Amino acid sequence: MARLQSGAVQFSWQLESAPDEPASETVQQMIIAEQKQSQTDAVGQGRTPVSVDMNADCRSIIVNAPVAEVYRRCLEFEKLPEFISSIRKIEKTSPTSFSCLWTTKDAALITNVKIIMRVPERRIAWQAVSDDFRVGVVFLDSLVGGITKVTIKVRSIVEPIMLTTALGLHLRSFKRFIERGTR
Repeated sequence: MARLQSGAVQFSWQLESAPDEPASETVQQMIIAEQKQSQTDAVGQGRTPVSVDMNADCRSIIVNAPVAEVYRRCLEFEKLPEFISSIRKIEKTSPTSFSCLWTTKDAALITNVKIIMRVPERRIAWQAVSDDFRVGVVFLDSLVGGITKVTIKVRSIVEPIMLTTALGLHLRSFKRFIERGTR
């Protein structure tokens, strides 16, 4: 499990627009601006930016619900604790960001999350002030018969096996959460 560090952390990653497409120019500009701001903040506070290796994972699941319903439910951030057991509390801080209290076996941590891109019924991308799940994208693909393929990509410093396990568990819980609400 990742530990919070006292020094600033500079991440090097690319947020992809879709599994087979490069990131849009807007998203690339947002990423570059964030990286520059992180480095500026660190230097301005007398800290030296540190590079950290990032792990990435991508998992998908089929949900028995129409894409519009899945997208709507994805935006209900306050309901994250219903399918991610480590999250204890969500506090919406603006229309595009929220604060998240989550626990590990060792500590309780607060992470601020900002939604950096929303494409209705297609994708939602976020960026967090957290080492564990720093950036991610949820892709929604409408399939025949009113079902939806949900794909999540994350970049993290969580160990690869733990990352894969967590994503799988959260996706299965998300599927149950969505399908309970559409009956």
